[in-house]
Amino acid sequence: MMSLNLARRLKLKLSSHKQIRVSGLGGVPTYISTSARVKLTLGPRVVYILELWVANIGEGVDVLLGMDFMFSAGVRLGIREGLVKLPDEETLLMYDKTIKRLKQGRPVTPGKDYYLRPGEQVVVPIHYGSNHPLQDVVWAGRGDRWVTQLIYGAKSWVTAVKVVNISNRDLVLEWNVIIAEIVPYGSFPQAGRFVRPGLRRYLEWQQLIHENTESKQARLRAR
Repeated sequence: MMSLNLARRLKLKLSSHKQIRVSGLGGVPTYISTSARVKLTLGPRVVYILELWVANIGEGVDVLLGMDFMFSAGVRLGIREGLVKLPDEETLLMYDKTIKRLKQGRPVTPGKDYYLRPGEQVVVPIHYGSNHPLQDVVWAGRGDRWVTQLIYGAKSWVTAVKVVNISNRDLVLEWNVIIAEIVPYGSFPQAGRFVRPGLRRYLEWQQLIHENTESKQARLRAR
């Protein structure tokens, strides 16, 4: 549901072909008969085309998303951390206030620039600092042209991050780009493209690494 003021500001085309009875808007049951077809973007990459009801829903409120939509879209709410987890494993802050728990996270960065050709990789060691490898969790990160794989040591915790260029162009992996995030168990990383090992999305990333590494080896054999 979206506000009538927002619909007017966006100059949306309104439709009045059906109506719905709702309660909870000021405590008085009412009928809404106006809707609009919109493109809803959650984060930089998740886009939905859907029809929203249009009504006066309260001062300072532009859009209300019901739990039926959130559930169908695969959106998860991390109330304790104040984060919204999108279907593609990206995270967004629910609000702009600083979240104390997120400050405990430690970003993993390359430390220097690396030049990677298509299919090439670099291994970046992890320095836990004040974090504890048995109590904290390493989330793998990715970019538009690179993905990561977590490397485990003899003591069964993550010791390094392998970054692979999965694009067909040369890549400069800058020294300060966050390739992984170390956070307390039960918490989420800061907003970005991170995923825990073992999840479906992480397995898809590993398949991308396998496919692109194989293609490079095949090219070398063909020379």
